[in-house]
Amino acid sequence: MATLHSQDEVAERLAIAQGGEADSDKQPKRWATTSMVVENLIGFIRNPAERWYLGFPEIDLATRGVGKGEVLLVVGRSHTGKSQILLNSIVTNLVNDSNAHVVIFSMDEPRELVAMKLFCLLQGRSSTDVEEAIKAGDSNVLDALGLASERELSRVAIIDESMSLEGMSAAMDEARQWWGTNPSFCMVDYLELMVGGDADATGVTSKAQALKRWAKTERVPVGLVHQAGRTAGERGKPAGIHAGRYGGEQEAIFVMEVYRKKDQTDLSEWETKYHANSINMNICKNKRTARLIDQTYYLDPECGHVHPYWEELIPDGNR
Repeated sequence: MATLHSQDEVAERLAIAQGGEADSDKQPKRWATTSMVVENLIGFIRNPAERWYLGFPEIDLATRGVGKGEVLLVVGRSHTGKSQILLNSIVTNLVNDSNAHVVIFSMDEPRELVAMKLFCLLQGRSSTDVEEAIKAGDSNVLDALGLASERELSRVAIIDESMSLEGMSAAMDEARQWWGTNPSFCMVDYLELMVGGDADATGVTSKAQALKRWAKTERVPVGLVHQAGRTAGERGKPAGIHAGRYGGEQEAIFVMEVYRKKDQTDLSEWETKYHANSINMNICKNKRTARLIDQTYYLDPECGHVHPYWEELIPDGNR
């Protein structure tokens, strides 16, 4: 079996071969030997806990998690639930892992709205119920909100303005200093609203390319929301890897298309009711395992929680 050498050992061997002494400052910075890459690969495989899992077993089994420096592109038409899926993932990880820390670049919605959605997911209640309870001075809801602010929500940073990559890096550095640890995940909502470049094919592609490099530099898994083009197939049906408006899919390790079957124009009245709250996640690009999967889930219209699509979750009136 071949011996694996560390980067320091490689630098030492290189220096000796050149007739000098090893100098750690002369280690390669822009390339790596196969032995270095293999060591990193072994570390990646042996430490699955360092990856970001969405919390949907079928999807996570197909992707095996999003690694540091990798980009998951979540693409779909407006109001299909793209952002809600990532917020579900964030809440799942915050609840199950006390070391999870997340930075959300919400360029589409104000931070208060994002915080409300996270709290509703934590409580399993609609925003209307929560707002009415706060207005009425409901001590149970107020106590729960205060507790969430001290626990789960204290590990989420929300930036609600369009930013350049330089500004995003500065925000990430501030988050690291505040928490004393590297963020576990970064959500960018959404690609078209990032500062820099035009809102056309060239601009979107350049933004996607730049964000891919940014993710590698920041060493953080990134969930990137991307709008689907109006010509991306039939409404309510999977359009595949090229669904993204003006492209961008070539820069991602994974592409997950989100669509709603209820938006199909050729459904019967019964089918429309049956799919009223269904949401589909279609992994149409998977560079890690090449496994593609299209899974149907149930989107709770009240609190926004995404569940497995079981029959018992469908209201009797919609069957």
